[in-house]
Amino acid sequence: MSKTTERIQKALDSAFEKGYRIPIGTEDARWIIFSDHHRGRKDGADDFAICEPTYLEALEYYDKEAFTLCLLGDVEELWENHILQILGPYKKVMTKEKDFYEDRRLYRIWGNHDDDWRFAAQIEKHLGWLFKRIPVYESIILELHEDLSCRDILLVHGHQGTLNSDRFAGISRVFVRLIWRNVQRLFKIPLSTPANNIKLKSEHDQAMYHWANSKDRVLICGHTHQPVFMSYTHADELRMKIKAIRSQLENAPSQALEEQLNETHELLETVLSAGGEPMMVESPKPFYFNSGCCSFSDGDITGIEIADKEIRLVKWCNGSFERKVLGRTELRYLMDYC
Repeated sequence: MSKTTERIQKALDSAFEKGYRIPIGTEDARWIIFSDHHRGRKDGADDFAICEPTYLEALEYYDKEAFTLCLLGDVEELWENHILQILGPYKKVMTKEKDFYEDRRLYRIWGNHDDDWRFAAQIEKHLGWLFKRIPVYESIILELHEDLSCRDILLVHGHQGTLNSDRFAGISRVFVRLIWRNVQRLFKIPLSTPANNIKLKSEHDQAMYHWANSKDRVLICGHTHQPVFMSYTHADELRMKIKAIRSQLENAPSQALEEQLNETHELLETVLSAGGEPMMVESPKPFYFNSGCCSFSDGDITGIEIADKEIRLVKWCNGSFERKVLGRTELRYLMDYC
């Protein structure tokens, strides 16, 4: 085990011990989990601005369907901006989130880019005007029950234990605030973190997976901006699909299968060019999930739903506002998996 993985394991152990516990049942659970909005001041360095319409449309849907909304960290971009600079531009979004809060259907977790919310005084001063006495947690544990069975689901942002995002976050924050924000605003060049560095992203996903695997607990996080469903990234799933199509072609060649194979290859190349990377874990336990982010450059957003006795990875598309289910499985499967 590498030193980085060991640090992450210990940090996740600590987050689990401190987690705020919420019992839910497979029959009536209705949760939507979004992360990594990175709301800024609606300028050239604001990654959320293009996603705002899609996000608002998604919130309307989940409010009408009586979902509980969980914001999984890095909601506000406080490394690049002062708090007072970013709350005003997104008052409409926050007002919509307030609808969930007033109905006791909103939970917040802090991440590395909005870790000001670790402090009650900061929460009261800057969020209290809209979300009166709202708590912001480091971690939440959903105690998923069905009959006599129970499976813990740890919700955490996912930066815990990393050097630049946790242990040395103060130094990283000063660099981003004073130097990198201006570079990003002018040239649109991303910072080298797990969110946009393929090597770091893959290593981080594997470290998170290994914790869930070793503890036999379901883990849902964000941080890398890379959606993961049942321990498989989108690139993983496409590679498996390519393998299956090739096997079919060997047994029964057809033009339709050839076209499907070419389309899947093209889609895989698109995913990889956008920064997606397989975790390279053979036959993984289906315990690691990543919500992706609400700051994709094309205006799409992704999230994790727990509803209708299922857990689902969903994408909301910019422009059409279409909700697509990218992956789904029954909660019973997670409950019974050994």
